[in-house]
Amino acid sequence: MVGIDECLFERRHCEGSCTNHVEIHNRTPYTVSVNKTALVGVRLNTSAECVCKARTFSREETCRTHHCYNGGRCVDTRSGPRCVACPVGYNGPRCQQTTRSFRGNGWAWYPALQLCEQSHLSLEFITKEADGLILYNGPIVPPKQDEYLLRDFISIELEQGYPRLLIDFGSGTLELRVKTKKTLDDGVWHRLDVFWDSENVRMVIDFCRSAEVFEMEDGSAPEFDDNSCQARGLIPPFSEALNLNVPLQLGGIYRQHFDQTLYHWQYAFTSKGFDGCIRNLIHNSEHYDLAFPALARNSYPACPQTDEVCLKTEHTARCWEQGNCVASLVQAKCYCRPGWTGLSCNFPTIPTTFKPQSYVKFALSFDPDRFSTQLQLRFRTREQQGELFRVSDQHQREYAILELSRGHLQLRFNLNSLRAEEKRLQLNAIAVNDGQWHVVRFNRYGSAAMLELDGGEGRRYNETYNFAGHQWLSIDKQEGVYAGGKAEYTGLKTFEVQSDFQRSCLDDIRLDGKHLPLPPSINGTQWGQATMARNLERNCPSNRPCSNVICPDPFDCVDLWNEYECTCSEGRIMSADTKGCVDRNECLDLPCLNGATCINLEPRLRYRCICAEGYWGENCELMQESQRLKLSMGALGAIFICLVIILILSLLFVLYNRKRKTTKKKRAGPEKDVRETVISYDDEGGGEDDMTAFDITPLQIPIGAGGNMPPDIATCKMPIIYPVMTLLPGQEVNVGFLMEERKKRFDKDPNAPPFDDLRNFTFEGSGSIAESLSSLASGAYRHTPTTVATTSFMHCTDDENQDYNYLTGWGPRFNALAAMYVHHDRTKLTRVVATNEVAITSAAAAIKASTTPNMLAVSTGMVVGSNSGMLTKTTAAVIEEEDEDEEDEDEEEGNVAL
Repeated sequence: MVGIDECLFERRHCEGSCTNHVEIHNRTPYTVSVNKTALVGVRLNTSAECVCKARTFSREETCRTHHCYNGGRCVDTRSGPRCVACPVGYNGPRCQQTTRSFRGNGWAWYPALQLCEQSHLSLEFITKEADGLILYNGPIVPPKQDEYLLRDFISIELEQGYPRLLIDFGSGTLELRVKTKKTLDDGVWHRLDVFWDSENVRMVIDFCRSAEVFEMEDGSAPEFDDNSCQARGLIPPFSEALNLNVPLQLGGIYRQHFDQTLYHWQYAFTSKGFDGCIRNLIHNSEHYDLAFPALARNSYPACPQTDEVCLKTEHTARCWEQGNCVASLVQAKCYCRPGWTGLSCNFPTIPTTFKPQSYVKFALSFDPDRFSTQLQLRFRTREQQGELFRVSDQHQREYAILELSRGHLQLRFNLNSLRAEEKRLQLNAIAVNDGQWHVVRFNRYGSAAMLELDGGEGRRYNETYNFAGHQWLSIDKQEGVYAGGKAEYTGLKTFEVQSDFQRSCLDDIRLDGKHLPLPPSINGTQWGQATMARNLERNCPSNRPCSNVICPDPFDCVDLWNEYECTCSEGRIMSADTKGCVDRNECLDLPCLNGATCINLEPRLRYRCICAEGYWGENCELMQESQRLKLSMGALGAIFICLVIILILSLLFVLYNRKRKTTKKKRAGPEKDVRETVISYDDEGGGEDDMTAFDITPLQIPIGAGGNMPPDIATCKMPIIYPVMTLLPGQEVNVGFLMEERKKRFDKDPNAPPFDDLRNFTFEGSGSIAESLSSLASGAYRHTPTTVATTSFMHCTDDENQDYNYLTGWGPRFNALAAMYVHHDRTKLTRVVATNEVAITSAAAAIKASTTPNMLAVSTGMVVGSNSGMLTKTTAAVIEEEDEDEEDEDEEEGNVAL
């Protein structure tokens, strides 16, 4: 990076441009022998050439002089070497990495700027910070007293959002500032160009698109106010060149601390680092490769800040395959590679062959910008002359024409509608009529124009960058846009195409970034229509020149598109006597990078690279990063928060389970639950399905007593009247004896349930308002003074409402059951009246016959559970209670409860 520089001092070897030429002597290497140690080195000779290397095209260009970066493969073609198979993300014309990111505290070192009499330095940047050093090339150590003071430097920075340039040729520091309409720290890409020669310096921002232009229709001199985009200055005498032999630093500065006044600079540059991204650093049409700087800190390839924006939408995330995502910090857009189109660049374009007397006329559906014009297209041809594309006004006085001139590319444009002020740009150092596909780009901003071919580097680039004269180009949308030549009608049905682009192909025409249709494949897009087209053919086939050619051994016929050549197959070259083919040594092209060793293989396999430690890839272009797990403080904090949340949830789960178990233990046990045959189910409605498919017709008994019933359904029978047992005065009833006697009597009673056709149902007490406890109200009793009446009958329905207030008198063991059925706001007990008329009559007769006011009637009933068939013994006692609100005759009337 920093070596012997014969161009360091002005006028020692050259008056203007100067380039170091290094020559290697293979015959006599350097040899140093000390005792038992011998050192052998390459003998180099460095000399000064008074030319600008970047703009000298006299030497033949081959893959040995035109090497590819980052593992790209160089291929020699008839139009010069080309770099193919570039890795993903390396978009430069020679597979350069064009973008670099910085975080405000970093920097990166690259080779110094070369000395040219006329220089052009350009770059693009994006940031949200108002201050920062973008570029610096100058001294990095304090001067020594016994050395010649070399004070040349250049710096570009942002100060409060505005660009600032400092440049010193050694005789004084020049400062240039541009007061743009808006500050440049807005998160959008901005272009900065610096031009200098031996006397003048100029800085231009964003191609001066923010300049105010006033042009009159009468063709008078226009007004061009460029104060918001351009600044000019003169170099202090008497130095004439920028002599640099120190690394070029991007994004910041790394140097030994010293007082800047030691170099007698009139202005000091900032030392604050740049926070953002820098791309497309170009000096005299040569792209810098920003992938692997000689020294760097806190700087990374590409631009992660804008890459995140590209990944937010699906179509921009996918355009990496056949396009490049160009994004600001706000929005992203896909720029398709030549030959591809679509929102995500996933559709290939279809080329068109232009035959003799062919052309296409377009009608645009958008309004082109008068100040700027961008054109891009692909073409292949064998012709010397022809017009590729033109735009013009209605009268053809203002125009821009891209054409072939003697096999070379040429651009002509005129912006004055009254007189000719034509400007031309040519690429005379390279021929384009070789039958290969070429990509051409033409950019115009006012009177400044740039012409690029196949990436635009070196001899494939030319420009004119002066804003002088007229700046607007008016384009007629209906009559001013042509491809392949302009048709002039000579008769009613005859026409002639001027500058006919014949026996050639065009593809992927874009005007101002908008795809135009190419018939016959496509006749229209959203940006325009092909209104006229003649003598066109779909695709771009060759005329098969090898069909009737037989090449002598060992040569093969190669189709070069409309031409052929008998040459060696791939991987071989012609021998020195031109009579045979030998293996081509691809290692001479130096394809292996980063100190790798190249081994030449057979023609089919070409070569193999043995990578040094820490590198990998086909050409050892990729660096292996150490496998270390690095967690930021934010990631550690997130992990800690997640662990705390998991711990809290676990504690809540444990507490919930414990509370649930405690609640279950507090529930009433079996000894307090009188519903000994009731089973609780967690599933609501569980078991209601009829799993045995029994006939439920006998259960469908009408509720009303007076309704007609089917003959096959049993009806209610009259209750059986048993003998009355007389009690002596003072004698107590033996309840156990009565229950046993009644049990035996019910067992012998044929009318008592359960019957022989006993059915099992999963829900006990269906249709009863008392659920499974409805059997408690299946009987009614009345008492007489001296006798006990025993009544047994079947109760068919539950139509009447039941009152369960009698349960409160059964004692403390029935409190739980009483709490389930008894209302707390009662004031008196409800009398229970039996629905069976026979039972009511019998009870009334017993009461009338009674002469003793205190008489206890005991009735024992047996209830058969319809679900389990289990017999339940029940004893009902009639308790006499005095009613304060009734008459005296009602005092002897008791309540009967089951």
